[in-house]
Amino acid sequence: MIELNTATPYLDQYGKDISEQIALDPEKYRAFEREGITNRMMVSLLKQIQNAPLLVGEAGVGKTAIVEDLARELLVSNVPELKGKHIIQISLANLMKSSDGESFAFKFQAVLDELMANKKTMIAFIDEIHQIVGTGAESNHSALDAGNILKPALSRDDLQIIGATTTKEFHEYIAQDGALMRRFDLVEVPELSYAQTQRVLEKIVPRMAKDMTVERDVQARIMQLANRYMTDRFFPEKAIMLLDGAISLAKLKGLSEVTTEEVTDIIHDDYHVPKYVINQTVDERLMNLSAGLQKKIIGQQKAIDKITLKITNREAGLGDNSKPESFLFLGPTGVGKTETANQLAILLFGAEKNFIRFDMSAFKFASSTLQSFKNQLTTAVRHTPYAVLLLDEIEKADPEIMDLLLQVLDDGRLTDDYGRVVNFKDLIIVMTTNSGAKAIQNQNAKSDLVKNDKKRQENFEEQLALALQGDGYRPEFLARIGAMIVFDVLDMTDMVKIVGLKLAILNEKAQEQGFKIVYDPKEVAKYFPTFELGYEYLNDKKVTSSPIAAYIADVGYKPSKGVRTIDDTLGEHVGNPVANAIMKQRQGKTNDFNTFVFRAVGNPPSLTSPYGDWQPLISRAWEVQDEAL
Repeated sequence: MIELNTATPYLDQYGKDISEQIALDPEKYRAFEREGITNRMMVSLLKQIQNAPLLVGEAGVGKTAIVEDLARELLVSNVPELKGKHIIQISLANLMKSSDGESFAFKFQAVLDELMANKKTMIAFIDEIHQIVGTGAESNHSALDAGNILKPALSRDDLQIIGATTTKEFHEYIAQDGALMRRFDLVEVPELSYAQTQRVLEKIVPRMAKDMTVERDVQARIMQLANRYMTDRFFPEKAIMLLDGAISLAKLKGLSEVTTEEVTDIIHDDYHVPKYVINQTVDERLMNLSAGLQKKIIGQQKAIDKITLKITNREAGLGDNSKPESFLFLGPTGVGKTETANQLAILLFGAEKNFIRFDMSAFKFASSTLQSFKNQLTTAVRHTPYAVLLLDEIEKADPEIMDLLLQVLDDGRLTDDYGRVVNFKDLIIVMTTNSGAKAIQNQNAKSDLVKNDKKRQENFEEQLALALQGDGYRPEFLARIGAMIVFDVLDMTDMVKIVGLKLAILNEKAQEQGFKIVYDPKEVAKYFPTFELGYEYLNDKKVTSSPIAAYIADVGYKPSKGVRTIDDTLGEHVGNPVANAIMKQRQGKTNDFNTFVFRAVGNPPSLTSPYGDWQPLISRAWEVQDEAL
């Protein structure tokens, strides 16, 4: 108990004696790795001038814990001026309540009067002390806010107050009031280092885990994941929070030991980080990136190499990790820009659900769509912060939306309508455009000698830049994009490979229904031994035969529309016949076959015959020598 000079009815109602609470279990309130700052606070309290210490630091660095540690030290201090002093925390929020009919200014002054009357035994503590600026004022010009009420008492050395606030709010509120700032002794509280937090974790594990075991390797994993993924918080708080969550999850599972699985689950559930990303190292994901893209994206080796190199540099620590990585994909329609973005999401983040797509043609008019776009964007990214964000046909968006994106590319963050800061820095942002497509097509039509000429390449890039600016891209917007990736026009060899990929996907779906599509030349040759030699016998007549992929590519590919027209041709010649067979089987009309062999017979296009006379042919697997369907 502390000896009081006068009664303290207002302090009893609006204050909390944290020293009294700490005295019950002092070791619980020890602030590890903060001994120097606790000592600095005691020096400040002993000063004759500016003896009101103000702790300033980011949220979560342990400002309140330092005050509690100070209270613990004061309980056992041998310094006469400090010995036995209690720290009383004042609640400004409770003072603001007006249900008792007394004004905030009256109650706050009463609290200060009681503190001054008991100066020898009490030190006030106001957390979030920046709130005193303007609190209680009846208008912007009123002198009766808490800050102005406090200044005279501090200047006369009539009481001691400890304050705590964040760096941002200190500069926004207190530093703007020079007279108020001069009353305080500024004590900066930096974030604990990785090594310091590691030592803190080791010391608090026995107290927090109690009867549970948290091995050193699990503590190391907590440090790694907190450092990497809890980017909106600071050490030591984020490591302690992750430890606390993992312990709680282990208890729910009925475990006596915390494992790395619980740590991973907390990061996955609370921070929406894919387990694929957590469990795989960066090296493993990057090692598979180029090869994975090449399997799915045909004819774009230069683009793939440039994308992979850019992402690798970022992950190696050579990029600016405070901003999202960004790309502008340029090229004619249907050359693989969107599919590349989709595959990046799968390969980097483990699933297609980590692919966020916006059709920017839906946001042409800022007056009606800017707010809608911002709401949709912040909601999507807040729930899936580790993703590829595709902004398709970006040139169609209203200029005000481009300004919003400029902020995202510049700051790596955006504030939603609820005041929450949404982190964009872990995204890969891909913007696609058809702007400059004509310049790209003209460039692709030239010989390799011309395309590799340095001066002609510079001329091409100038034409491309002019085309982009002509479509509304401002230079400052283009300057903030990480890399511009030009996708080449696809040739017929590329198209045959792409059709092969599509046939493989179609075959997988058919097999799920109990059917099989044979299209690969080696597989077809099992049914037609001469197929690999380029011919077969049809009704005892020797005819030229070719892979079905070559036929579909030739008939379906329209350079002005890219790959998209291929799907219709593929459906007409392969998908439809198989679908009809599946439906007939379901209706019980036939069940005597389930394998289809596809190829094309007749002469393919040539210099003398640009269209050829070939036709697709489908055969049932065990009747190939008798009849074609």
